[in-house]
Amino acid sequence: MENSLSTPAAEDEQPKSATQVVADVLAEKTKKNQFLQNVGMQDARPRSSVRTELEAERRTSSELRSIVQTQCGQIDELSRKFKKSKEARIRDREEMNRKQAEMNAKLERLLSQSLPG
Repeated sequence: MENSLSTPAAEDEQPKSATQVVADVLAEKTKKNQFLQNVGMQDARPRSSVRTELEAERRTSSELRSIVQTQCGQIDELSRKFKKSKEARIRDREEMNRKQAEMNAKLERLLSQSLPG
């Protein structure tokens, strides 16, 4: 506290009062400082900064939740597309195998007909 009181203020700042220095030190050292309020040396300040932080965290949380939901929807859509693509490749492969078998059968017939037997 003594260091804070003896530290000169910047040119554009006013020097801190003893009450302000005590309030700053108590704020650093205790979680819920109400000493100065209880002895009538400081007015109760609304915790608007805490409320503001909580509101910002809620907004951020809500935004993140929205992003996650969007990404889950995109993942589901990509999974459906991948599954359809995989099924189409399997069908195409089966169709190619069937056509190859038909071509082989025709070739065998043609070769058996053309060869003297």
